[in-house]
Amino acid sequence: MSNAKEAKVNIRRMTRGDIHEVLVLDRIIRGSRRDVISYDDLAAANPGTPPDVSFVAEVDGKIVGFSINRSMYLMIPLTEVCIIHAILTHPDYQGRGIGRKLIQALLYHCQVEDIGTVRALIPEGNKELQSLFERQGFQRSNIVNFDKTFEI
Repeated sequence: MSNAKEAKVNIRRMTRGDIHEVLVLDRIIRGSRRDVISYDDLAAANPGTPPDVSFVAEVDGKIVGFSINRSMYLMIPLTEVCIIHAILTHPDYQGRGIGRKLIQALLYHCQVEDIGTVRALIPEGNKELQSLFERQGFQRSNIVNFDKTFEI
C-alpha cells in the first residue's frame, strides 16, 4: 500500500463492534490455523469493559492492527498485572510503528490506572516480537512459566 506510510494511525480501545473486523484481520495475518482467535474468545473478553484493555489501530477508519490485553491479579501477594496476549498488524502496514503505538497506548493506560506491571507473553522463538518489546523498554522477567496441556 503506497499511501499506508503517510496515513494517520488512530489508536483506540477495542469495542464489541470491532470483533468481526479483528477476526478478519487475524485470519489475514495467521491464515486458517487452529490457533487463530475465535469469535467466542473475543466475545467472552467483552472488549471495552474491564478487565479487558485491548486496543485497535485504524487507518482511514479501517482496523489494520490490534492488541489483546487483559488486566488480572497474579502471584502472592496479589498484584494487578496487565497481560499482552496478542499484538498483530496487517502485513501491508508492518514496519510503520503500529505495533509500537499499540504498546505505547497500553502502557499509558496502565500508568493512568496504576497498573504497575505489563507482561508480554511471547513465544521463545519469536525474536522479531521480542525485539519489538525490548525496544519499548520491556525486559525478560524472572517468572518461569510452566504449562500442562491436555489433548482436546
